[in-house]
Amino acid sequence: MLLVGLVFAGLGTAIGSSLKDMQGFQLIMNLLVMPIIFLSGALFPLNNLPTALMVATRVDPLSYGIDGLGGVLIGLTQFGPILNLGVLALFASGFLVLGAWAFSRSRSEA
Repeated sequence: MLLVGLVFAGLGTAIGSSLKDMQGFQLIMNLLVMPIIFLSGALFPLNNLPTALMVATRVDPLSYGIDGLGGVLIGLTQFGPILNLGVLALFASGFLVLGAWAFSRSRSEA
């Protein structure tokens, strides 16, 4: 759960640092959050999907968070615990670095 929070904190910081007003941030986050949730496997199982949706779910970082949480709670994972932790750590570090860079750049322009 901590890694999922770090992923989206970094993503929100990166996006929020580049916008000028709060209304734009809410619009962009709503347009991002809904597909991320729908493709994560939280609402439907990820097995037997068409190829395009299978690729989209593999790119979605929340898929690995939901899969890891399912592994902890009910003992069933699709990707495996090591892959879940690795992908979430990779996304978290990437988004946090991107968010920190975007935030420092926006502060130096002000």
